Amino acid sequence: MGKEVVEFAKEVGAIDLKSISDYSGHHVLFKRRNYFLLNEKNFLIVKISRSKIRPFWGLGKKFFDFFNSITEQSGNYFFVALVSNTSGWVLSKKDILSQISSESLSYSENQAQYKINNYNLRDCYGFTTIERFFRLVKR
Repeated sequence: MGKEVVEFAKEVGAIDLKSISDYSGHHVLFKRRNYFLLNEKNFLIVKISRSKIRPFWGLGKKFFDFFNSITEQSGNYFFVALVSNTSGWVLSKKDILSQISSESLSYSENQAQYKINNYNLRDCYGFTTIERFFRLVKR
């Protein structure tokens, strides 16, 4: 299931946070290979939906808090909701905060995670090529 995530990260040149010594103290947080450094100040949270019937992507509260904290002064993070290793949607920190503020992202207390559903993923966030992904990240 995570094969697409790793392939996508490799394609965009992102580095797994587990392999960066600055983040080695957070190994317990990064159990799976879903968290990457895209460049000096931009992080990626890359997920693939586990449900084919009603796709959704989860953003755990502890990861949300962590990435907000490390990008508080500078930098940004992006949530990538993958469909394949070259297509999906990308939401910036600003997009996520806006959707949380407007209560359009649902929050599960039991799972302590925000759920990003299809209706949260407008066409303007979509990409079907790596080139389009990079254009969205630079907007």
